Amino acid sequence: MTVKRILISALVLGCVALVWLFLTFYERYSEEIDIGWGTKARHNPYLAAEQYLTDLQMKPRQADNISVLQGLASDATLFISSSSQVYNPTKAQELIGWVERGGHAIVVAYTGNFDSDSGRSENRDWLLEAMDVSIKEGYSEFELQQTLEQLLGEDAVLEPEQNPADAMREHNRKIDEGEPEEEPEEEPSRNPVVPEEDLITLPVEGNSGIQLYLDPSHLLYHPAFNDETYDNGPVFWAKISRDDSGVPFMQFERGNGVITLMTDSTLWQSQRIGHFDHAYFLQLLAGEGEFIFLTRPRFESLSKVARQYAAEFFLAGALALLAWLLLHGRRFGPLQPEPEVSRRSLLEHISACGHYYWQDDQCEALLRGYRQELLRRLDATHIDATKKRKLCDKLCAPTGMDERLVVETLWGKPPTTEETFTEHMRNLQRIEAVL
Repeated sequence: MTVKRILISALVLGCVALVWLFLTFYERYSEEIDIGWGTKARHNPYLAAEQYLTDLQMKPRQADNISVLQGLASDATLFISSSSQVYNPTKAQELIGWVERGGHAIVVAYTGNFDSDSGRSENRDWLLEAMDVSIKEGYSEFELQQTLEQLLGEDAVLEPEQNPADAMREHNRKIDEGEPEEEPEEEPSRNPVVPEEDLITLPVEGNSGIQLYLDPSHLLYHPAFNDETYDNGPVFWAKISRDDSGVPFMQFERGNGVITLMTDSTLWQSQRIGHFDHAYFLQLLAGEGEFIFLTRPRFESLSKVARQYAAEFFLAGALALLAWLLLHGRRFGPLQPEPEVSRRSLLEHISACGHYYWQDDQCEALLRGYRQELLRRLDATHIDATKKRKLCDKLCAPTGMDERLVVETLWGKPPTTEETFTEHMRNLQRIEAVL
């Protein structure tokens, strides 16, 4: 056996040994890494709700204007993320008319610029006024908990005896001292820790009830709560277990459809739809037809758009610069002389304009227009010879012109030379000066 064959055999045996070792000790495993919200989820806060409805064989879609009502079927469900999108009384009546034909509208009351004294926003809310609903101020513990979750994580819990400032100081202290976070003994619940009296339990047929946690910072109020004889009032409402006079959720029947009013616009957003029974509540309210999310469009920030299209921007700029260089770099024939930068005097300009008008036969029109204006001012446009003579006698003394010159100036033939034209214009100016 030659040395070459020995080396080839050793190489083959080594490769086989490596393959055997890899197949013997290799272990495949998968690991999920949370990288945060994706692009679609950042643009569409209701993406999880749409996917949930799609899994239920429903047809969700997005819209950004109330004009979607014009082509909406009567069995559809329309979710309006802010009642301010019903921006005039005509649109409010269109929405109520569509509901009366069998539609279901879920509307979140707009609480921006809220006035606690009048119970309404500074801008008129046409839909709430049509339903005779006002807004009352609740309490802001919901907002504090939401802020803690954003800063400290979803597992942040505000103890009853602890205020948000103390919680933040404790969190910062652990970060500064490098203290490791305590590992939870058991898997944390998907639901945030909230006071029991803030939960809403809705009765459901065939179920012990569903639990919801709606934003209590603003509540809805209707006069029917205190007046049982009120017509067209809400047929159902959910009250928080507190002494508040308002409620976060109510329903009205209008014709064959239903209008649901609520104060929480984040209930079905991606960060909260998995809490409690929020997703099941969305399923109960959805009809058999389409489900339309009428939300405000969200746009990327200017800095992010600039980073996203920076390559195209600089490429277009480079091409434009290249085209400009090619355009101004070409030259045919000798260089033209530099144009004169000195400007002529005003008298030269007037003289040049006069010569141009004279050569273009426009001086007669100028003279005729000047004459007609003077005759109009003298009230002598259409007069006989006797009145002409009287007018000439009247003008001779103040102008220093004889009768023949006045007649020739006002009614004579147009001049044929530059000198006579100038003389006629000067005489007309003398007559005009004495008027």
